[in-house]
Amino acid sequence: MNTYYPVYIQLKEQPCVVIGGGKIAEGKVEGLLAVEAKVTVISPDLTPHLQDLVKQNRITFLSRTYRPGDLTGAFLVICATDHAEINHHVWQEASTNNQLVNVVDDTPRCNFIAPSILRKGDLTIAISTSGKAPALAVRLKERLQRELGPEYERFLELAGKLREPLAHHIPDFETRKALWYELVDSDILDVLARGDEESAKEIISQVVGFEFEPA
Repeated sequence: MNTYYPVYIQLKEQPCVVIGGGKIAEGKVEGLLAVEAKVTVISPDLTPHLQDLVKQNRITFLSRTYRPGDLTGAFLVICATDHAEINHHVWQEASTNNQLVNVVDDTPRCNFIAPSILRKGDLTIAISTSGKAPALAVRLKERLQRELGPEYERFLELAGKLREPLAHHIPDFETRKALWYELVDSDILDVLARGDEESAKEIISQVVGFEFEPA
């Protein structure tokens, strides 16, 4: 049984290679662009949307099939083709290079798997079934998408503006940690869900013990 260590990876400006130009590759490219990775796509053909991304200079495109050596310098590799031989060679090269590699729908040829991801501002929730049933992960993501409203995103915006003044006023880490839990356990999310931001700021001020006025 494969056991995976959940981790979030910083891919901003990191070179990433996607082998394949179909709909599945398109989705992988979009995910990489969303975190500002530098993406190269290698494929004889592209979907119309990937063609548009090439025209917008958002991705680098090599119009051909994969060749050995194409993965040199890549931080992360995703292979999304229907060709077993290409998939095998990509896996071999990436493994030899000690690169992060995912051959789509071929778990034995993956040293990482991509979870189903829910983003709401700075809130990121990754759901994985360890490659057993990705459809279940998608359904769980859809359920959370319905249940988690915009108040979570706004709370995190306020929390980001609170961290520095809170550290200034309360240097002791354990005290700050206790206040964060008190704040999260308050009714601030319900207040933000009603759109009452002034009351939310009042709750923060009461919890932390000083007037909170986000810039």
